[in-house]
Amino acid sequence: MKRGRSSGGEFRVAVAAQLLVALTAGCVGAPPESSPGAPPSARRELTAGELRELLSRGTIRPVTEMEGDDPFAQVDPEMGEEAAEAERRDPAPRADGGQQTPSNSPSASTPNSPPPEAPAPPPNPYLQFGARIKVYPDGTITKPYPLRVGTGKKLKELIEAYGNFPLWTPELGAGPSAPTTVKLDLLEKWDVELYQDLRNVAVAAGVEQPLADWLVVTAGADLLQEVEDFINLFAAGVPQIEIEAKIVEVSLTDVLDLGVRSPDGVPMFEFPSKTFVKAFDSSMPNVSNAAEGILTVGGVQDAVTFNATLEALAINDNVSIISRPKIAVREGGRADISNTSKIPFLNIQGINNVGGFASASVAYQEVGVKLFVVPRVVGTQTVALNIDVEQSQISGSETVLLTSVDQPVQVPVVSQRSARTVVYLQPGQAVILGGLITERNVQNERKVPVLGDIPVIRHLFRSEFTRKEQTNVLFFIRPRILQGSDLNRQF
Repeated sequence: MKRGRSSGGEFRVAVAAQLLVALTAGCVGAPPESSPGAPPSARRELTAGELRELLSRGTIRPVTEMEGDDPFAQVDPEMGEEAAEAERRDPAPRADGGQQTPSNSPSASTPNSPPPEAPAPPPNPYLQFGARIKVYPDGTITKPYPLRVGTGKKLKELIEAYGNFPLWTPELGAGPSAPTTVKLDLLEKWDVELYQDLRNVAVAAGVEQPLADWLVVTAGADLLQEVEDFINLFAAGVPQIEIEAKIVEVSLTDVLDLGVRSPDGVPMFEFPSKTFVKAFDSSMPNVSNAAEGILTVGGVQDAVTFNATLEALAINDNVSIISRPKIAVREGGRADISNTSKIPFLNIQGINNVGGFASASVAYQEVGVKLFVVPRVVGTQTVALNIDVEQSQISGSETVLLTSVDQPVQVPVVSQRSARTVVYLQPGQAVILGGLITERNVQNERKVPVLGDIPVIRHLFRSEFTRKEQTNVLFFIRPRILQGSDLNRQF
């Protein structure tokens, strides 16, 4: 027959007392009057004072402080095995109304177990989203995102179509939006700048120039982070492309300058006296004033004296100009690279039919090399380049005679070459633009009529100037998509 919990408790106390006596029997010596061979029944019982002394010394401990499982605390001798197992699974309630926890239960804390970890504090929104935010008590955060003028509306439509966010609409109810929804407000041309001429105090009014559209986003921290990642992917993550150009300009010049003149103070031909022609002189020097080869010849033949100075000059120029500009530009932007010089000339305006003019001023003509490139990223690695190159130089001059000042005016003649193309390049590839070759041949001949055409001796009565110029310009262009490490590296 199953006994009640109170009877079981009395049984446990009695058994514990017997166990306590058995454990402490060897610790207490026999009384003086007992002999070593005396039976156990003759041994005396512990008094209450002796038991308290043993407890104070720590030699024995109460049953409730013993470590491990106490089989007497859970098993009743009159209970069956099934009832005992049920008693272990469902311990008796405590006096304070709670439930006892078995000492071998995983939830029971031991003296060496670490204390439970405290929950992590929520992240600081100012460290996560920056200082330019507004935080509300319910956890809603508002942050503005500046965008290029004209792109705010397109990005708002892109978020609504492909963002897959729970968007706030007026149909959800009046009042502020909840942290579980995303509210988008577009302020077109919100950021403006006032430009005015600070050097001209008479012009006080300025011109407002729009700088950016603002997209204001209001949501909880988790949703705002997702919206910010979306904006960084489609708006702020525009690829940057580095354009490396190599411009090679090769110029070849060949000059041959020949001339004949008489020595200073001496005529070229002197004839004997009493002849019809006493002397004949001709001066056809070359056009160069630089160092040159001079040959002076003379002779007497049948009383005819000949004296002449031959001038000859040959120039061979080989000029190679290499420039390697490098520039970075965003996708779709235009990169301009120019290497030019300005040539001054007299700009005559209002020339009439009699050679007069209304006004004259000094103007400048820009000549040199210009390169315009617009890159676009196709796919993930291919770069499409829209290239426009231009090369110009002074090829000559024109003379304008002004009767009002009675002197000629030189106006430069500019030769211009250009090329345009669109190419698609893979990483590491480069495009070469060549064939911009210019050849210029100048021949200048001066001679004495009739005598300058006589074979053999005609070179004594003429001067020749020959100039041959050839210019070749090559453009080597190589693009490269910049990554994050390239933009953040130190110089």
